[in-house]
Amino acid sequence: MRLKQVSLAAALSLVAGLTTATVGLAGSAAFADGTAVLPLSGYADMLVDTAHQRVFFSQGAGSTGIVVTDLSGAPVATIPGEQGATGLALSSDGGTLYAALADGDAIAAIDAATLTETGRWSTGTGSAPVSVAVAGGRVWYGYTADGKGGIGSVDPSAAAPAATPQPAMSHWSVAPLLTTGGDVLAAEEPQQNLSHVATFDVSSGTPSAKADTLVHGGTATGFEVTGDGTKVLLAAPQQLALKAYRSSDLAGADPAGYFTGGANSAPNAVAADTDGTIAVAGTSGVYLYAGSNTLAENRVTFPSGTTVAPDGLEWGTDGTTLYAVTRDSSGAHTLNVLSTAKLTDTQLSLEHPKYAVPTQQYTITGSLSTRGFLPAGAALQVTRDGTALPDTTVGEDGTFALSDTQQDEGTYTYQVSYAGDATHRAATASLTVHVAKLPTTLTGPDLTSASPGSVVFTGSLLTQLGLGSLPEGTTVQVDRRNDATQETVQLPSVPVDPATTRFTVTDAPGSAGQFTYILSYAGDATHQPTSAGMSVMVSPYAPALTLKAPATATRGAALSFGGGLSDAPYGSGQTVTVSRTDAAHTTTPVKWTVPVGADGTITVKDTPSIGGANTYTVSYPGDASHRAATASAIVQVSRAATAVSVTTNASSYAYGATATVTAHLGTTYNSRTVSLYATPYGGTKTLVKTGTVDAQGNLTAAYKLTRNTTFTAYFAGDYRYAPATVTRAANTYVKVATTLGGYYTSTTYSGITYRVYHRTVKPTVTATVTPNKAGQCQRFQVQQYSSGAWRTLTTSGCFTLTANSTAKTQLSLTNALNQKFRVRSQYERSTKDNTNLSTWGTWLYLTVRA
Repeated sequence: MRLKQVSLAAALSLVAGLTTATVGLAGSAAFADGTAVLPLSGYADMLVDTAHQRVFFSQGAGSTGIVVTDLSGAPVATIPGEQGATGLALSSDGGTLYAALADGDAIAAIDAATLTETGRWSTGTGSAPVSVAVAGGRVWYGYTADGKGGIGSVDPSAAAPAATPQPAMSHWSVAPLLTTGGDVLAAEEPQQNLSHVATFDVSSGTPSAKADTLVHGGTATGFEVTGDGTKVLLAAPQQLALKAYRSSDLAGADPAGYFTGGANSAPNAVAADTDGTIAVAGTSGVYLYAGSNTLAENRVTFPSGTTVAPDGLEWGTDGTTLYAVTRDSSGAHTLNVLSTAKLTDTQLSLEHPKYAVPTQQYTITGSLSTRGFLPAGAALQVTRDGTALPDTTVGEDGTFALSDTQQDEGTYTYQVSYAGDATHRAATASLTVHVAKLPTTLTGPDLTSASPGSVVFTGSLLTQLGLGSLPEGTTVQVDRRNDATQETVQLPSVPVDPATTRFTVTDAPGSAGQFTYILSYAGDATHQPTSAGMSVMVSPYAPALTLKAPATATRGAALSFGGGLSDAPYGSGQTVTVSRTDAAHTTTPVKWTVPVGADGTITVKDTPSIGGANTYTVSYPGDASHRAATASAIVQVSRAATAVSVTTNASSYAYGATATVTAHLGTTYNSRTVSLYATPYGGTKTLVKTGTVDAQGNLTAAYKLTRNTTFTAYFAGDYRYAPATVTRAANTYVKVATTLGGYYTSTTYSGITYRVYHRTVKPTVTATVTPNKAGQCQRFQVQQYSSGAWRTLTTSGCFTLTANSTAKTQLSLTNALNQKFRVRSQYERSTKDNTNLSTWGTWLYLTVRA
């Protein structure tokens, strides 16, 4: 029974030092029971006669005899007078050897027992037969006739046997190569990289064509029909593999090819045994296939420079032995008797244990693989340094294992042997195991904290590849070295967690700086010692400085507030510096020191004499374990109030008028400066004047108004008096310019100019408002002088000021002849206009004449 091929690769682990393994390979060698140099002048064909314990060798054109040896290749005789014997065939009863005599133009019949020629049939002058085959009760031969190839036959059972051409089969360009199997005759001739092949059914003695075509071939030197007659096998050096075709139609068989080594392997010989085993030879050796299996069961190789001769393979009839004729570089021929060629190659591979350490059991695993069925349950012999150990057994999947324990470190060689069986070759493999303590490594640190008061880090004690568990109680010794002073302090050892291999180091170096923690592991029975230096930069604390100062304080009264530094403790004698800046000490603060408590607390005491913002700045200079820190607090120290006022010389002003603004400052301590600001409605606050008030406490300034304006007097305060601010609002009128149009002259009454109009003319009145009040309301009012007084005739409704801030109207005067009139206009602000007041323009006078 044939099973799938098993990979020959073996996985080798290298752990715990260098290890080596030797894998047993039984297949890649010549399995010859014996070899014998043959006394041949040349080689053409071989025929094995197991019944008579003989092997026949023809030597081709130019030779004169057929060499006969026993089955081991020892010379027995030479059959003389067989001119140019080439192709050989044995009768179906095994009693007669037939030879195609290329130089004798005949087919010879030789008694296989007595080695004497019993008959010779001429094939015609110049016919030079090259091949011979037996099937269907006839002897078939390939020969040359009239410059072409032909096939003829002899009926050896006839009363007068004679070589008879077969015209229906004579369409070959050269003498064809013949082979038979299962009453099928096949013929082949080369066609460059193709072969002309035909098959015939000759079971009746009369050939009946089955198929005739070109196939992938060439100058075939290996040509055979399987024993059941179903396949034609063709080995041609031009191809990459042995080709197989169905004899029925010469289409590719299944499988259609057999590997012979790939490119340049030049397959040149083939032999198919009756059990279906196919042997095919090429430059890479002989490959053996079982039935339809496309994976070679075995491979036979020969010494460098030695190859199988063309058509140099033949199976014996014992069902086991393969005979191979090889030729070396000198041209000498050798018979190789391969009695175990059908035995399946067997490979033993050994795989190293994951680790091998003293006192702990380790296991070597392996596998037995073969291209055939696995010999499950087979015993394997085991030795260590030549000492026998208990056998191990091959499992169902071909694997096996063996365990051992060594107390000491060292190198130990294990050998596993398989004795083989009726279908498997023996195999042996060896493995060298180095038993050694596992290397260990200390890794880290994974810092959790690194401050003067708390250095905490974790590390790991690792074994090579994580193998070999650590026992309970494993510890790591810790030493701390100050890199600046080189002082080393031994710390307590720390336990290692066997489950995680981790450990934690906790320390309080007490100061900042660069420290090296030296970690050491002493090792145990299975682990090597190790040590490592782990550098840790311990940074000084960055303490937070907080102050709890009040928001306000009374000038001249005692003030006290607290504060504190984090990251205690602090050494005795530590102080902070307190700086106070105020209105009297802006560039040269008042300074003093305050002690720092062990817990970092501080208390600031002072009696502020300057009112206003007093800024207290507390500074800690730092020490070996703490960085410097600074914090500030502002305390508003009380000040007295003073009187500040601002007045204007009027409450309302014409457009463009100048206001006189006066600020008055009451009692102060050391500052008599006041600032005056003007803020036009919708505009920005502008400084008008800053200065010292006069002896009466006044500061006066002038300011031109164009819109409603707020004036502000500001006193910045001094050491004892608080800042003060006061405002005063002043309103501003617009500028209304009114003009008359359409008059023809002017006149004067009582010193007033009048415009004179014809009675037919309607006076035109135009008003222009500054600043631009486009869209706002403008009214007109007309009065008449009557009975010694001006009396209002009419006041118009709103005229909307145009984009250039103008409004225009015409007067319609009745009974106006020789009458006196006056007209004016008013800007009337809307609720949206907060920049100016409503404003009347001046009166314009007019009279009407005929």
